[in-house]
Amino acid sequence: MRHVHGSGTLNINDAKIEKTFTKKLIEKVTISQLQLLKKAIKLLKPGHEMIYSTCSILSCENEEILEKALKGTTAKIVPIEFNGIEQLPLLPTKIQGTLCIKPTENYEGFFIAKIRK
Repeated sequence: MRHVHGSGTLNINDAKIEKTFTKKLIEKVTISQLQLLKKAIKLLKPGHEMIYSTCSILSCENEEILEKALKGTTAKIVPIEFNGIEQLPLLPTKIQGTLCIKPTENYEGFFIAKIRK
C-alpha cells in the first residue's frame, strides 16, 4: 500500500512531490472524505458532537467537504475555542469557527472543525 501525505504534511523539497501529490489524488480523496463525513454525520446522535480533521490545508478537502456534508442536515459547526489559539500559525478559513494550522518548522498543517447535531 502506498503512503499518501496530506497537503499539510508535504515536504515541498521532495523531488517526487509532483508525481505523488496530483490533482487526480486530491479528487479521489475528496470523494472518499465526503462519503465518510456524510455517514458519520448520519450516525451522530442528536445533542452529540464530533470532530472533523484532515492533514490538509486545501479548502477543497476541508471547508468544501463540510459545506456539502452539512447541507440538508440539522448538524452545525460549533466554534473551536481553547487557550493559546493566538499562538498558533493559522491560515484563513471560509467557515467561521474552524481552524486551519499553517505548516511551519514546528507544526504540520491540518484542519479541524467541531460539528454538533
